[in-house]
Formats: sequence, C-alpha cells, structure tokens
Amino acid sequence: MSRPATLTITLIQMNVAFGRPYKNLARCRQLLEANNSNSDIILLPELWSSGYNYEDFPRLAERTPDMLAELAQIATAQNSHIGGSMVEKDRGNFYNTFFLLNPAGEQIAAYRKIHLFSLMEEEKHFRPGDTTCLTEICGLPVGLMTCYDIRFPELSRKLTLQGAKLLLICAQWPRPRTSHWNTLLKARAIENQLYIAACNRIGRGQENNYPGNSAIYDPWGETALKAPDRQGAFATTIDLKKIDQTRNTIACFKDRRPESYN
Repeated sequence: MSRPATLTITLIQMNVAFGRPYKNLARCRQLLEANNSNSDIILLPELWSSGYNYEDFPRLAERTPDMLAELAQIATAQNSHIGGSMVEKDRGNFYNTFFLLNPAGEQIAAYRKIHLFSLMEEEKHFRPGDTTCLTEICGLPVGLMTCYDIRFPELSRKLTLQGAKLLLICAQWPRPRTSHWNTLLKARAIENQLYIAACNRIGRGQENNYPGNSAIYDPWGETALKAPDRQGAFATTIDLKKIDQTRNTIACFKDRRPESYN
C-alpha cells in the first residue's frame, strides 16, 4: 500500500462511567458526532468502556465482543481506524487489551498491556502481556502502547527499531502526575524521532481524578495537538514527511552503538 503524505487523527477525550459500557459507547458516539472530522485514526482512552471496575471484570469481559462489534460499525461509518483498550478474558485470565479495528470493521491488532501499574494493584487483576504490537495503518508502521508503558523507554525503542513511525497510546493517567505524562510523551517522541498520539481520560472517577491532556507530538517533540480541558473529540492532521526529515537531520539511529550498551 502506498503511504499517504498525511494522516488525520482524532482523540476522544472522555470521562468513563464506572462499569457502564453502553453509556460510555453512547458518549463516544455523541462526541464523534459533534466533531465531524474525516479521520484516518480515532483513538479512545484506556478501559474506555468500563474504567477500573475490578470486581465486575467477568461481566465486562463478556460485553467486550459486543463493544467491538459496535466499534466496527463506527469504523465503517467513519471510514476510519478506531481503537482503545478494554477488558479481555482468555483461558481464565483477564487482560487490559488495546484493540484496533480498520475501516472495514476488522480487528487488525490486539495489544495486551505489558507493564501493569502496581500502585493501582493492576497486577492482582490482570495478567500482563508479553509481546509488543506493531501493525500498519495506511502503509505506515504503527506501534501500540497503554498508559504506564510510557515510563519504560525500552518498549517504545523496541517498537521504533521494529519500524514504527507512529505510536498510539491509550491511557487513564491521573491528575497528580500530569507533568510526568506531558514530559514522558514528549521524550518518547524526541528520542525515537516519530509521532506520538496519546488519548487520556478526563474527569473524576471512583478513585482518581483524570486531567485529560491528550496530545499529539511530532518527531521534534513539538506539540501538534493539545486537547483543551474538557470532554471532546479533538483532531489534527500530521505531516508524515517530518519523520524522515527529522531522522535525516539528526541521525540518531545511524549513530547508535548498541554493542556498547551491554
């Protein structure tokens, strides 16, 4: 597939009704309808359909196939890729899984969150994934990550070395560490010389207050999009030529010396 010169990305920055998938789906649809952007990618927050409703995971996991079917309808209607994480159950284990669907409504990726956040006892309820996820959107190699993953630079670097030119990140990152969120996203974009598109929850939940601050950073670390402090569907168009331009200007990957890092 020939690669386009640009991609339009929409971030659905929304609050999440605790344990209420259909209410959250309705909110997602409402925010999209108010946006009216023709997007190549629509990105939702982490656990967008339920929040961290640990006690109700069995019921929520049963709803995930229904939610994927609803996302498939949205993808087809919007002629867009769409993704975000939900509770997945497989062989008796629960996973925090970032599903990505294409404009035909077909699932093209399912990334199980590798780094589980011990401060929220996530590891007591989810099983960690053990595989990175690189897929393709409109001919562009794209890596998937979830929230806490951005604190581990080795993951984004591995995806970049595998060919990623864009990283999609869904999150429920709490307000007390907003500065960390902003700094880490920018750092991951600069050090890997690629685009970062990150969608975070906004609003007050059962245990945390979430700041939003959903954003897209370009390969120079410049802000391509910063969502305002409210719910909404926020879109921008990114220039894919910037990736190679940045890498040609400062040849970080050519100058790497991995033999010295052991």
